[in-house]
Amino acid sequence: MRQTLKIGNVATMLSGLVRVVLAKASMASVTNWMGLSSGADEGMNLLQQIISQVLGWDKRELKKRADKLEKDKDGPPKEVQDELKDWIKRSRAEHEECRTRSRESNMSIVAVILSLSSVSADLSPLQHDKAHEYLSVILAIRDRQEIVRVMCKRNPDILTAAIREAVDAYTPMIRHVHQAVNLSDTLWDFERFLTDMLSVAKPKGSKGQEKAPSVEDFVDLLHRHQSSVHKFLHQAAKNGKEMVSWWQDYAHKAVAQFRCDETPPSSASVVSDKMTMGGAKTAMHEEFAKLSQDDQKVVKQELEAHRKYVDDIHTASATRIKAVIERTRSSPFGPGAFLARWQQLLDNTVVTPATFQGPVRYGSTQSVKAENRKDVDGIEHGGNAVNDKPIAAPKVDNTLRLLAAQFRTALVQG
Repeated sequence: MRQTLKIGNVATMLSGLVRVVLAKASMASVTNWMGLSSGADEGMNLLQQIISQVLGWDKRELKKRADKLEKDKDGPPKEVQDELKDWIKRSRAEHEECRTRSRESNMSIVAVILSLSSVSADLSPLQHDKAHEYLSVILAIRDRQEIVRVMCKRNPDILTAAIREAVDAYTPMIRHVHQAVNLSDTLWDFERFLTDMLSVAKPKGSKGQEKAPSVEDFVDLLHRHQSSVHKFLHQAAKNGKEMVSWWQDYAHKAVAQFRCDETPPSSASVVSDKMTMGGAKTAMHEEFAKLSQDDQKVVKQELEAHRKYVDDIHTASATRIKAVIERTRSSPFGPGAFLARWQQLLDNTVVTPATFQGPVRYGSTQSVKAENRKDVDGIEHGGNAVNDKPIAAPKVDNTLRLLAAQFRTALVQG
């Protein structure tokens, strides 16, 4: 690939690069191209081979776990295994129905599946745990099979078509980058960075006592390779004057959209000009005014609590940035206010009860976190979980109940 990037003619270089990554060499591709066949499986290109191979490694480890559970004398009976295998092949509507029943009746998903079948649900606690793990494993296998089917074996091949369209869309930019920058050296620098990153990301320590890398380790990684980025940017800025002017114009126009003291320039975007000028905000003020005094008071309290929550997570993010820079402590996770929101969504995710009959769990439940630390081989990797307690998000149920539908309407209508 590095040799391909050294080709002087941009069109030839792009054609060669696309062929290396996306070309399919099979008899079916030839017969489809000649019109002798239609819709025949053309196999996979290099990119799809990589995707399939990586997911195949996961599937192999998961299959070993599934086989071990099937042969376990304390595992679920054969008919239970067959019923669980059959369930994952059913429609999404049936899956959603089972999840709803599990949540409403405080029954595990395994118990619900068996209760809706002719198979006996008389399992010991240990058998139930094994059945629960077995269902999780075969679902993980199914997920990877579906990803490979959709991305690598689908006909027509939407992944290859999407990449070709993306290359066509960015061809003008690629032409200027190719003329301004030595892409072969850039690819070599990127390869060195990836190799170093994989080495850093690998947990260190004796077996069973592996320690996950800290944020500082990745900061050091970026410091070691920042010269490669500087070299790329220097070449692009020095030799690609027209390209630099494009980015300058883009930055100026983007910033203009955030000015509050004047009307932003008109745009042909799918987002209406009314929306960019605060149309949704005006609509929500009107909807808020329609609420009763009591409801307005409740909404104000929840919004004020949420405002404080946002301020707190930004402050915490800034504190972590300072800790990383000054190396005052080792951080298990890095800065970022939006990461806190993402973690909140994960913690609030509803998870099936751990026992045949029991309370619904959430992503923040310790048993769920313990299961999530297991790799595809069923062994915990990466050391202990993060001990830093995240900032708890306030409840805004009343605000969502009173204004969520109106907010969606305001977004759609502008």
